[in-house]
Amino acid sequence: MRYVHANGEVTAKVWYTQKEKVQLKQTISERTGTQENKYSVTINNFRINFYKTLSKLKNYDTIEETKKIKIFSDFYLPIQIIKNTNYEYIQKDIQYTKQQAKELAIEKAKREIEQQIENKESILNTYINYNENEEFVEVEVIYEVLETIGTKEKVVF
Repeated sequence: MRYVHANGEVTAKVWYTQKEKVQLKQTISERTGTQENKYSVTINNFRINFYKTLSKLKNYDTIEETKKIKIFSDFYLPIQIIKNTNYEYIQKDIQYTKQQAKELAIEKAKREIEQQIENKESILNTYINYNENEEFVEVEVIYEVLETIGTKEKVVF
């Protein structure tokens, strides 16, 4: 009796699912384009500010960038220049209809699933289930994909 390796392909239908939930009433933050820059210097642990501490902006996000002073390729002084940039934003209230929320949730779920699938041509079916509520819309998207699931392994006796 002699054992040999078999060659073949094993394909199966694999289901990918993704659930998304979209609220009908949402509050989003949007940048207005207004910004202000503030600079300071740090020597060891002593900080010198070149600005007043209060900002003119009402609602803002702060991004801090630090740069160290370098003399040679690997030799840094204990001095840092710090740049604080304040970006103003406003709060916007968005009201979606149930149909708009459903389409938005389907689009988000499809994007998430398509990042997982390598071969887009092997998609057989798409199923969409949704649940509507007074506050939100919940969508479940299911992709049925034909994939090769077999792997070649060495048989050792």
